[in-house]
Amino acid sequence: MKSKLFKTLALMLCGGFLAGGIGAAAYGWNDGRGQQPPEGPALVSLGKEEKVSVKDETIYVLAGVDGTVQKLIVSDWIKNQMKAAVVYDQSELTKVQTVKGDATCTMDGNNLRVWDAQGQDVYYQGEVEKELPVTMSVSYQLNGEAISPELLAGKSGRITIRFDYENLTAQEVEVGGEKQTMKVPFVMLTGLLLDNDRFSNVEVTNGKIINDGDRTTVIGLAFPGLQDNLEVDRDKMELPDYVEVAADVQDFSMTNTVTVATSEVFTHLEEKQWSFGLDLTDSLDKLTSAMDQLIDGASDLYDGLCTLLEKSEELVGGIDQLAVGAQNLKQGTADLHQGACQLAEGSETLASGLQQLAAQNNALNGGAKQVFDSLLAMADQQLAAAGLELPPLTAENYSEVFDSIMETMGKQATAAQTQAAGLPAEQDKVIQAQLAEIEQKRVALSALKNQLDSYNTFYTGLTQYTGGVASAAQGAGGLAEGARQLQTGAAQLQQGMDQWYGGVRTLKDGAPALLDGIAQLRNGSMELSDGLKEFRKEGMQKLIDAADGDVGGLFTRIQATMDAAKGYQSFSGLSEDMEGQV
Repeated sequence: MKSKLFKTLALMLCGGFLAGGIGAAAYGWNDGRGQQPPEGPALVSLGKEEKVSVKDETIYVLAGVDGTVQKLIVSDWIKNQMKAAVVYDQSELTKVQTVKGDATCTMDGNNLRVWDAQGQDVYYQGEVEKELPVTMSVSYQLNGEAISPELLAGKSGRITIRFDYENLTAQEVEVGGEKQTMKVPFVMLTGLLLDNDRFSNVEVTNGKIINDGDRTTVIGLAFPGLQDNLEVDRDKMELPDYVEVAADVQDFSMTNTVTVATSEVFTHLEEKQWSFGLDLTDSLDKLTSAMDQLIDGASDLYDGLCTLLEKSEELVGGIDQLAVGAQNLKQGTADLHQGACQLAEGSETLASGLQQLAAQNNALNGGAKQVFDSLLAMADQQLAAAGLELPPLTAENYSEVFDSIMETMGKQATAAQTQAAGLPAEQDKVIQAQLAEIEQKRVALSALKNQLDSYNTFYTGLTQYTGGVASAAQGAGGLAEGARQLQTGAAQLQQGMDQWYGGVRTLKDGAPALLDGIAQLRNGSMELSDGLKEFRKEGMQKLIDAADGDVGGLFTRIQATMDAAKGYQSFSGLSEDMEGQV
């Protein structure tokens, strides 16, 4: 009895979800390599009352194998109903980018995003880090024992996968004239695609199984928080907050699962259909009529899945291109690593040779200095022998000393020539002899200075050379160290690139299964419509039985639940003049 009651209400609410064609938060469960969701809203949304604008928000949740959130991507469609040139938008999103059209935005002083809409709708997406209104956790058992998903791959036996959903969002609403806090109602729809070569004897708690011979499609349904909102006895009708799948498995492996969450199914139910003040039979007739419309609306889901299948084929094409680029990049990193090894080896050889040269610098400089000192000492002896009293010559002062004595001799020669003018011949001969002696000295001096200048040039060049060798040796050591670090980094890069390329190959190999799975879910959506028809006739009466005849009280809480759903209009933010659906 309890199972049938659940199916009745569950399928009724699921039908509303299907017929509404509403945007929803989608959990993508995979092996850790979540894919970017398609741009723009996933499904077409129902219209709202005329406002300046309406924000249709879709949240894509990329999750790990245990349901842990890895990334949130929010896709917003601002319906510019008044064709305004500028649209003001409040949002917590970061990394915002336009996904359709040419609209741009700036931030004003009130922290509002100002869109230059030019009368058009605005489509954008961004990222956010915040707690979801409803969360999901996934646990696993093998042969009745808990097991981590990392250890499950390749195992065989009886497996149980359980999806638990927790509702974390509440609104203050009026229930029977009193203010109460009620959960915002969410419908959770989880789909799995199981390969019949691996899985058999598949069972599902709170869901439906469709088997086409090759694969088994499992569709689970849950309503976290709704049981408490309606205050319905669980013994008479259970509104579950989990989905559990069990099967016999050989060499466990499976593709992605997808979970869709939405509260909008409750916002699209007409208030007058739940008014307990109206004639009960008339209300049930209207609800039955609405059920017919919900069943017809299942085709909207089919159309949406057709579009998703088409976009997924484009995604597979992009994955193929990514695989080619990854292979080229992998080869490039291998070449880089090889070149880095050669550079490291060559730089170490260069550093070793320069260090050997630099080790001889002191000996070369010292020997050259001794030779220079010897030449200066010999010059001192020659000058003394010539009768010239000069300070001891050094490498630093010899040029200045020679220039000074040469200048002095020049002045002496000029003075002697002036003195010789008009003297008798005998005295003139004495003067001329003095001039000859001075000229001869100017010549042991000019020649000696030239010799010292030549050696000084060699000595200076040698000093610069040894200094250059020392600097080059130091630089070569740094080059060798850098080359070794480059070699290590290139090796790590090559290793990481090999792993990334392996991941891309795995993604490429799994892409056909993704397309096949979407096609199976598309076909299964029509069979789900048939299931709605099966339970339509007796659904309303069983709902009355579950309420122990207190239909008025039940409908009052249903109405309050609908009000809680209507109060939840945005996940990332909503400006005052904007209406939202999420």
